[in-house]
Amino acid sequence: MKTDFSPDHQISFACNICGRSNTQAAGTFHREAPNCSGCGSTPRFRGIIHALSLGLMKQSLPLKQFTSDPHVKGIGMSEWEGYARVLSEKFDFTNTFFHQEPFLDVVSQTHWQNYQGSDFLICTEVFEHVLQPLEPGFTNMRKMLKTGGHLVFSTPFGDAPKTIEHFPGMVDFATCQMGEDWLVVSKKNDGSYQVYDEHVVFHGGPGTVLEMRIFGRDELVKQLEEAGFEVTVLDEAVPEIGYYWPSIVDRPEFGHIGEHYILLCKAI
Repeated sequence: MKTDFSPDHQISFACNICGRSNTQAAGTFHREAPNCSGCGSTPRFRGIIHALSLGLMKQSLPLKQFTSDPHVKGIGMSEWEGYARVLSEKFDFTNTFFHQEPFLDVVSQTHWQNYQGSDFLICTEVFEHVLQPLEPGFTNMRKMLKTGGHLVFSTPFGDAPKTIEHFPGMVDFATCQMGEDWLVVSKKNDGSYQVYDEHVVFHGGPGTVLEMRIFGRDELVKQLEEAGFEVTVLDEAVPEIGYYWPSIVDRPEFGHIGEHYILLCKAI
């Protein structure tokens, strides 16, 4: 992120999810590493609540200070229970899932209709796993929201302008392990098959959720804008709530993807 501390710099922050005060060395921060001693939230989780607060409350507030309103309808996609539970207490919030009830497949032609008229939608770490084409997914998120509603969105993206697809043209797939190597058997849109042994990356452990792409920042923002969103990239660190992680080149072939900021998108 734009604020870079030395690894030994001590960051004191108040978690905006549980309120616990913490002090951690800057070098220990990672977007996916739990580092709140109270609730175990990660910097990304705190960034999600920061973005949602900016959208709903027009300022960055701790989750417990959000004004409760049972008429505010929100949708999550497999969200972390630590904040999903509190959102359910404050709003008409439904945490949906791809493989269990309540169901939501973001690219389905019909699923979005069950959630239309929503005031906010949280979709983080989903679109790097969605089969092509992606446009229906972006469009469906806009359809679910009222005009003026807010989408809190994140996905891994690099500083290259264009998205890099690991498996171009893939419409279905299977994974298999041979020794220590994982392979992806890809079915193409022309009915042919191709086996990949490179860029086979899983999120959550081998054989689980396959990473299908690294978005380019410019292309990602353009896709959201074309779907009907006004996009704000929250690329400024907010160390007082622990929304910070060092800029890391995790995957050099894709450029800097350590940023991985939260996007706040307004439905227009």
